[in-house]
Amino acid sequence: MIERCTRSMDFKMTPEQKEYRQAIIDFAQKELNDSDYLEKFSWNMWKKISNFGLLGITVDEEYGGLGESYTTAAIALEALGYGCKNNGFIFVVNNHIWVSQNLIAMYGSKVLKDKYLPIMVRGESIGAIAITEANSGSDSFSMRCTAVEDGDYYVLNGSKMFISNGPIAGVFVVFAVTQTEPVKKITAFVIDKNIDGVICGEDIKKMGLNACPTCEVVLQNCRVPKENILGKLNQGSIILTSALELERCYEFAPHVGVMQRIMERCIEQAKSRKQFGQAIENYQAVSHKISEMRISLDLSRLMLYKIGWLRDSRKSSFMETSIFKVYVSENYIKTCRDAMQLFGAYGYTSEYEIERELRDALACSIYSGTNEMQKNTIYRWQKNAKVGEI
Repeated sequence: MIERCTRSMDFKMTPEQKEYRQAIIDFAQKELNDSDYLEKFSWNMWKKISNFGLLGITVDEEYGGLGESYTTAAIALEALGYGCKNNGFIFVVNNHIWVSQNLIAMYGSKVLKDKYLPIMVRGESIGAIAITEANSGSDSFSMRCTAVEDGDYYVLNGSKMFISNGPIAGVFVVFAVTQTEPVKKITAFVIDKNIDGVICGEDIKKMGLNACPTCEVVLQNCRVPKENILGKLNQGSIILTSALELERCYEFAPHVGVMQRIMERCIEQAKSRKQFGQAIENYQAVSHKISEMRISLDLSRLMLYKIGWLRDSRKSSFMETSIFKVYVSENYIKTCRDAMQLFGAYGYTSEYEIERELRDALACSIYSGTNEMQKNTIYRWQKNAKVGEI
């Protein structure tokens, strides 16, 4: 029995997965590293990744997707992070796939799936999720955006803030309050950008991830057909929880690839840069930093593949994704900071791109629920666990 269980959690890649991983790296290195678009969105790069077919990686073949496993998706996105230096563009891709398109695939009616999935898989319409409001960041359920029933429609009013992909999106998954008494409840809606009442603001200037346009989305008497309810009325909290679980894993999967790419650059620098007559790799202060990068890389990868295995096994990964999110974000940031130290003054210049990597990395301790919120979740989960339970 023990031997069989061990085999069932074997994270060794199949030959097909290895081949797919390398194909993504080769494609990304060749097609997704246009230096003119490291700080702004590129429609040309979007067209290329759409044609490559990655957008529909876990969507059923019936809708034009690849129907791959969640483990394969984890491997693929890690490879994308390794091959593509444009972290903001990867953020666009992940927001499209995991928290808009895949929510429709998981919870949408046949009508919604038929209408939206094929065009999203082909990249003809970019997806975005609208949860956050100006006064409800980590506290998502304090949202004030409302949806009021009016015949065959719901009329939405409110404002959503810091919406990634907002300026370029064609489809939004919007969460709104549909019941206040006796208990507050929310519902998810699929909304086309071009319907009356949807107003997208200007791109918000940010420290990093600038290739991912971000804006405020205002809903003014926005009439949405009842058939565009995602899942069931008043059960948006279930979908929101799923969205956060997907986001905390697959938004962070590329960071594992980025950590490897930065580590390898640091090894090259440590071998070639000389101080006091010898390569800096000979100093433990340098070599130990790189060793720590490798340790955090391997542990991050193991957690990523475990989550993929859990999802493929139809098991909950809610706590694991919180742990993964915290660990990867903290060590991704540390890897970038240590890289800047190893590169010295060069690391602080835009030419060497380490400073951009650090700017991009800093956001990951905030988005998908701050690290502090994840630690609260982990503690609440653990305090209710049985003694000795794993």
